[in-house]
Amino acid sequence: LSSSSAASDVYKRQVIVIYPGHKITGEYLDFSFLNNLGTFTENVVYTGEKTNLFADKIEMNLTTKDTKIFMNDNEKKVLIEGTK
Repeated sequence: LSSSSAASDVYKRQVIVIYPGHKITGEYLDFSFLNNLGTFTENVVYTGEKTNLFADKIEMNLTTKDTKIFMNDNEKKVLIEGTK
């Protein structure tokens, strides 16, 4: 399910993005083309070759690939697990 405007696209209901060696899932993905920003929210899971990461929000600059990882509640911590 998705909705869009000229500046952004929003994808809903268990969004999955896969690229070599990486997978990110979340309930929502918002692409902001004006800001070159992709934002995953709610039940976000990043799976890498050696790491699983659980967070509320991941923001990625689509140009530089710089990434920010957040929890909505400052009292909670991002969970990172090694897989190997």
